[in-house]
Amino acid sequence: MSANKWPKRLALTGAIMLALSTAVMWSSYDEMTVVLDPGQNHLLELEEGQIEDVNLSKNTSYLIFRLSNAPVDCQIIENHTGTEVSIGNPSLFQTDRDGENGRYHAVGTFIPDADGMHSIENTENTSDSTLWVVDEYDLGEDANSIYLFQGGCYGLLCGGCLLPIALFIWYSGRKKGQQAGLVMQAHDGRMVPIAPTDGTMQQRVPTTDEVWRSVHGGEVIDLTVQQGPPPEDEIPAPFADRPDRTSELTRVVDEIESVDDSMPISSENDGENTERSWKTWDEG
Repeated sequence: MSANKWPKRLALTGAIMLALSTAVMWSSYDEMTVVLDPGQNHLLELEEGQIEDVNLSKNTSYLIFRLSNAPVDCQIIENHTGTEVSIGNPSLFQTDRDGENGRYHAVGTFIPDADGMHSIENTENTSDSTLWVVDEYDLGEDANSIYLFQGGCYGLLCGGCLLPIALFIWYSGRKKGQQAGLVMQAHDGRMVPIAPTDGTMQQRVPTTDEVWRSVHGGEVIDLTVQQGPPPEDEIPAPFADRPDRTSELTRVVDEIESVDDSMPISSENDGENTERSWKTWDEG
């Protein structure tokens, strides 16, 4: 896959993730609010001055909600040992929740020291001081809506991160595309980029003109052949029968004829002596 396709694909993936995550969160929001509503999904509801016994587990965490943001006034006693369970402040992730009756404020949290029956008393004597005790890990049968909503949140986060990444890769690729793709070493040892005059990325073997301009600072190469005057001392022509060597041809022919006239004519006696010598040598 070429590098210039990554920004488009990342941006498209991020946009699809944002759209799908938004749709999932929108469709599961109503069911999630019902599951997280302390007024509809709770372990125990206590009016002012009311005491109830409930079976608690030491492996889970419990939240106490009320409609006002006043401090919690509640007492929890373990029936078997008679010890009181301490109530702490909610953490950063144990936030308030919205419900049909309004906003429920998280005013306390506790974890039992042992499994078994516990007595929980709402010691508040004023009106509108109802307490709702919620098992933080028991989400009921409609817990899938919460998981879908959380998945949509993660999808929004990932899709939102892909868009700037795609923008960064696109900008980096565009910046690199303005540089030459080919370089060569100049006579002084420097690595000189080889690029055409329009500044685009080089994707082919450069021409002679481009190499010359890159090495010589944009100077245009001049390939014109300069025709100068013929020199006075010319090199002799290679062939003797050329028209420009008629005088020399006559002199060469005279020399050949003089050589032929000076050669002696061999006699017939020399031929007979040579034939007799050959036969003597061959017959031993």
